[in-house]
Amino acid sequence: MPNRILVVDDMSLGRIVLRAKLSAACYDSLLAVSGAAALKLARDFRPDLVLMDCSLPDMSGPEVCKALRADPQTAHIPVVLFSSDTGREMRLEALEAGADDVLRKPLDESYLLSRLRALLRKSCTERDYQSQGKTSLSLDLAHQQVAASPGARIALVSTDPAGPGMTSELSQKLYHKIVTLPEMLNPPQPEDLPDVLLLAPDVIQMHGLPIISDLRSRALTRDIPIVALMPGTMRSQRGMALDLGAEEVLQAPFDNLETELRLASVVKRKLWADAMRQALSAELDLATRDPLTALFNRRHGMLHLGRMMIPAAAQDQKRFALLMIDIDNFKSINDNYGHLAGDRVLVEVAQRMNDAIRADDMLARYGGEEFLLTLPGLSARAAQQMGERIRQRIEARTFNVKGIPAPLRVTVSIGIATHDPDASMSGKDHMLHIEALIDQADQALHIAKESGRNRVSMALNAQTAPAICQRRHDHASAAVSAPLPMRQHRRDAPRVTSH
Repeated sequence: MPNRILVVDDMSLGRIVLRAKLSAACYDSLLAVSGAAALKLARDFRPDLVLMDCSLPDMSGPEVCKALRADPQTAHIPVVLFSSDTGREMRLEALEAGADDVLRKPLDESYLLSRLRALLRKSCTERDYQSQGKTSLSLDLAHQQVAASPGARIALVSTDPAGPGMTSELSQKLYHKIVTLPEMLNPPQPEDLPDVLLLAPDVIQMHGLPIISDLRSRALTRDIPIVALMPGTMRSQRGMALDLGAEEVLQAPFDNLETELRLASVVKRKLWADAMRQALSAELDLATRDPLTALFNRRHGMLHLGRMMIPAAAQDQKRFALLMIDIDNFKSINDNYGHLAGDRVLVEVAQRMNDAIRADDMLARYGGEEFLLTLPGLSARAAQQMGERIRQRIEARTFNVKGIPAPLRVTVSIGIATHDPDASMSGKDHMLHIEALIDQADQALHIAKESGRNRVSMALNAQTAPAICQRRHDHASAAVSAPLPMRQHRRDAPRVTSH
């Protein structure tokens, strides 16, 4: 679907000419003759960009721009104003109102299209972030990110780090440091990267405009906006700089106030794009999490288990163990103290388990009081040791739960199954293998429950001896002791035979 541009001009000939130029460039157009009509169309159709004359019969271009920026629905639409009067006062007024650029009439068609392409690249990226998630949540998260963002870091890239050279008229307040081009082509640490790059004229003269494309092609600098500071002799190449990836082009001699306003616009759009990207990542993470315990949810756990069993590359295949973990006698907590108390126990159990596992392990809430844990690279014996570590971590300290007068002693039972990476399986039957592995771990868990709870049991197929290994402890008679009334369990009780 082609980009849609709202053209606002009270002169019919101007609208027709612009519409023809945009149509030839494969853009759709919306036409408005006044500021009020432009605001209504912008809200109703959400165009990708607004191209507007500064002189309208009811409002000025800057006034319309302010209204667009004040409305959350249209605040991030790029706005380009044009006027026959592009003196300093007019440019500053337009930029202060939130315009992304101010062009002089008659419009230079080549530069106009380059400017539109540069703005639309950024606008389309932002829209992609919004469309990939629940827009309301993404917007809320993004607004929080922008509000919490620190001041922007702007770096001047120069061939001479000791002095500004051809940018001597620029106030040093506009950038926080000077760096050399090699430093930006091979940045030391991602966290030290600036928010915006100012390419000094000497860099562009020495390396040519392709240096912009070079910076945009590198992983660490591709998302950093580039503002090209170009010598006055390169005016005809402004459009090329934009098409090669620059977000803004400024020409010598530089006006500090105008530069500051233009940089503020670039920074604002950069922070918004970063916030949307982080918001989308956070939203996707929320979709994989259990809302109560903040562990991964069952869906993510099963997908992860499938990827471990059938990795994308054969060389990634490795052994792993699967643990099914169940809180003993959890129903008694809910029955005696209510579900809110049960939820607090679940949260605390999840935290203790999370503290016991490794960074590469995956812990998910499987359902109710049951959890699934995958342990990549561990043998059956090592998985049993990890299971014991988790069991002991839960049992070691009593649970002080709000709303329950006395501390609770909570325990878990654990069943373990192991996956053999050499076992042959096809993509068609891998779900059967996953179900079989889960069933083996579940049967081992059942054995742990039947033999007294608060135990770790290995599935019969585990590569260890004995096949079922259970640990008994002196106080392992119940999962939750006083103040809960618990039925006592005995292990190895003598069998009574009648004669």
